[in-house]
Amino acid sequence: MVAQLTVEYDDASDVLYLSIGTPREAFTEEGPEGLLIRKDPQTKEPIGVTVVAYDRHFRKLKDVSWLEETNLPHSLVKYLEERPYMFRF
Repeated sequence: MVAQLTVEYDDASDVLYLSIGTPREAFTEEGPEGLLIRKDPQTKEPIGVTVVAYDRHFRKLKDVSWLEETNLPHSLVKYLEERPYMFRF
């Protein structure tokens, strides 16, 4: 079963929010390159990420192979590796 991702982008702040399923309560650990890893308070498993400076910085990274070493669920890693353009309205 593939988990559904919830994707939100705050254009004014240039912040990308990714959650597995519906966003829920979590604690945050700082990762590399502006990545904030959101974890379930009980299980300590990653349930989402927040990417600061997504368009200005993260999308421009030449190499994101380090994502494989973050212990994030495959669906989050795959989305982040693609680094899609966030449409602005």
